[in-house]
Amino acid sequence: MKTKYTEKIIYYLEADVADEAFMQWVEQQPLLDQPDIMREFKQIVTKRLNERGIFDYDFEEMDEDIANYEDKILDEKLAEANLVMAMQDQEKHMKIIDETVAQVREYIINCIINKEENAEAMKELAAKVIASEKETGVYEEKNWLAIL
Repeated sequence: MKTKYTEKIIYYLEADVADEAFMQWVEQQPLLDQPDIMREFKQIVTKRLNERGIFDYDFEEMDEDIANYEDKILDEKLAEANLVMAMQDQEKHMKIIDETVAQVREYIINCIINKEENAEAMKELAAKVIASEKETGVYEEKNWLAIL
């Protein structure tokens, strides 16, 4: 089975270069492709050994290393995906909080403007909310202009 990496793998097998050069090249490839490259490398080496009549080789450790490496890559990719989902979830909740805060602010302002029974209490609450917004750095005067 020939892949887009076959020729390069064969090049490194036949070239008089150090194993480190091959591994550096593998590391430069997309992370998810690296285990497949190593499996193909093993297949090519196995085929070449068999063609030479050599059958007493053991790639069990290499198979385990490739499987472990692939598991680590997949774990990392899953962690990255979970982080993205958590950030999106946080963003969604922040939007809900912002909308709720705006609704509460509107209620406070309407109570004060319409001189509802609780207008005095709402004035006190507005002062506390404004102070809190200033303290946390989210205060915007335009949000409170109707009662300032």
